[in-house]
Amino acid sequence: MKLSNIGDVIASRSLMLNSDDGTKSEVLALLGKPLQDGRDFYCPYQIKGAGDEKVRGSYGIDAIQALHLAIRNLGVEVEVLNKELGGKLRWESGDVADFGFPAI
Repeated sequence: MKLSNIGDVIASRSLMLNSDDGTKSEVLALLGKPLQDGRDFYCPYQIKGAGDEKVRGSYGIDAIQALHLAIRNLGVEVEVLNKELGGKLRWESGDVADFGFPAI
């Protein structure tokens, strides 16, 4: 299934992108409400403000599994984006390269 809209946002995390020229811009990690698709569930997520901003989804046999997987996958996507951006993303409550998502 191709997702084009995150739907209802149930959680977000604000990150800062620190540019070489000293400017800062906000990057949002967004988590959508889990939805049912037939017998299974999916939970959409998106990173806005940097990268491709594509809406992605994680699937599970129930809403909790879909939500859990989406949180983990969102964390991986943030880490990958941070590497692509040269390690310039920061979360206010974390150390360098700690974005507060569960470890895989």
